[in-house]
Amino acid sequence: MKIDSRDLQLLLCLAEDGSLTSASKRMHLSQPAVSQRLANLQSRLGSNLFERQDGLMRPTAAGERLVTAARDILNRLETAFADIEDMRTGRARRLRITTQCYTCYRWLPYVMRDLSAQFVGLGIDVVPEATDAPLEALKQDRVDIAIVSSVEAGAGFTIHELFEDELFAVMSKDHPLAERRYLNPASFQDQVLIVYSGKRLAILDEVLHPAGVSPARVMQVRMTEAIIELARSGQGVAIQAGWAFSDLDNVDGLAAVRITRGGFKRRWRAAVANTCNDEVATAFVEGVRKIGKRIRNANWRRKLDDAETTRRRA
Repeated sequence: MKIDSRDLQLLLCLAEDGSLTSASKRMHLSQPAVSQRLANLQSRLGSNLFERQDGLMRPTAAGERLVTAARDILNRLETAFADIEDMRTGRARRLRITTQCYTCYRWLPYVMRDLSAQFVGLGIDVVPEATDAPLEALKQDRVDIAIVSSVEAGAGFTIHELFEDELFAVMSKDHPLAERRYLNPASFQDQVLIVYSGKRLAILDEVLHPAGVSPARVMQVRMTEAIIELARSGQGVAIQAGWAFSDLDNVDGLAAVRITRGGFKRRWRAAVANTCNDEVATAFVEGVRKIGKRIRNANWRRKLDDAETTRRRA
């Protein structure tokens, strides 16, 4: 069965205006031509798509189904045509980004800076309110890219591997566990955990609960500085990425201990909407991969800033 874009446009016009006359004006066709196109389409489908109600044309159940599909298809085509035009002219539109962890916002600006330099005129929006549910935001078209550490393949987006990092238990050097080479799940029994706010807590879901261990209390805090100071003062054991800990201005009085003998690793991935500009998405993913390598080094933020200063002076 052949259905072209004009058929789809007709369906939307009729659903929105309820009139063949209005549809013919919007499509710049004569009313007989529009009537004939609708009749041909209904004949091919073997089903009535519209019926008259109170003087207006209203979609039947079959019509509603096809109108929904038509709206989605035409929106995707419009996005694709806009992307192609952007590629042709060298322009890019807006890119909306969110992450699954607040610590990512420590290195994300460096990726954004390089991306803006590569795509002049590209608008980049960070959507922090989607941090607690990044994939839902992606599915609802509130973001174009979500940086996540746990994801399953889903309709409407593509998964790209980024980099791996390791989480550590950070505590006061006076804490009874501070001298351990590593902590087993049982080490956290009856401890106060200090973690970032969020619906999903990896330390619980992937390490403690599978081992049947429950901490005495879980303290959820949004700010890195507050988490660190609470740990430094002996209020509990904080869970921090190694690169985030190495980026702290002051680590006096703190100890970072591995979680399990082999370390507690996370794999970061980018979930990219299928409607996202391919060229921009590819550049973003590559930019994050490069940052993932850089943040393995001590004082990574200072080194990145120094490199940018040197580049500007050159």
